[in-house]
Amino acid sequence: MTEPTATIPSKVVDLQASLGALDELPKPERVQVAMLLASCYLEYAAFEMALDQSADEVSEIIHMAARLDLASRRISDKAAFDKAAQTLRKM
Repeated sequence: MTEPTATIPSKVVDLQASLGALDELPKPERVQVAMLLASCYLEYAAFEMALDQSADEVSEIIHMAARLDLASRRISDKAAFDKAAQTLRKM
């Protein structure tokens, strides 16, 4: 994992606490939540960039956010399918 940089003010987010909270989740949920958080941050960045940056740059960030969101949903759907399959096997 990459180390958080010192450029992120702890007032904005306590990365160590956030990562610790993610570590407490079950792994499939941990991955999905981390991806959703990243997607939210990218959407926020795109919104903030909209007035100052080119449309191409903003749309690229929006596209990244959408891809992360879709990937997190695929993970969630796969986890739900796997859980249902395990339940059926037990029957």
